[in-house]
Amino acid sequence: MAYFDQFTIPIKGLHLGIHEYSFVIDEEFFRRKENTQIESGLFNVEVTLDKHIDLIMLEISFIGSWNTMCDRCTADIPLPVQGHSEYLIKYAAKESDDGDIIYIMKETTELNLSDLILDSIIIGLPISKTFDCDSLESRPCDMVTLSKLDQWTDEKTSPQQNDLWALLKGLQLEEE
Repeated sequence: MAYFDQFTIPIKGLHLGIHEYSFVIDEEFFRRKENTQIESGLFNVEVTLDKHIDLIMLEISFIGSWNTMCDRCTADIPLPVQGHSEYLIKYAAKESDDGDIIYIMKETTELNLSDLILDSIIIGLPISKTFDCDSLESRPCDMVTLSKLDQWTDEKTSPQQNDLWALLKGLQLEEE
C-alpha cells in the first residue's frame, strides 16, 4: 500500500448524506510531499463529506502545530495553527480544477484528499510566525536574542538619538 492511499475515500457507492473522516498528519506526510514549506508538524484533520446527487461538498478542518522558526527570537517553536477550508466537487465530462470548483468524472470511484489537506493547511499558516509562548511551561524562546532585541529597541527610542527633523527645522531656505 502506498503511503497516500490512507487519504483515499470511496465516493462511488457512497450513500447520499454526510460522512465524516479523521486523519493525523505528521512529519512523514510532509516529508513525502514535494515542494512544501512545511517540513515538520502534527495536525488532526477532520473531513466532512456531504454527498448530493450531482455534487459533493467537502469541509476540511484542522488543528495542530507547525514546527518552525520564530520570527521574533529565531528559536524553533511549535506554532499553533488551525483552520477550515471548503471545497465544491462537481461531476463533469473531464477532470479539472477551477480553483473554486473541482470537477471529477461521473465514473470516478474514489477521491484522494492528501493534496486538498495539504492545501488547506498551507493556506491556514499565519504570515507572522510568532505566538504567546508565555503560557507554555517551558518557553522555547532564545533569551539571548530577545535581550539583544530589547537593547536595540531601547537605544532606538532613547531621547539622545539625533532627531533629523529637529536639524531640518533650523535650515534656512530662500523663497522665490
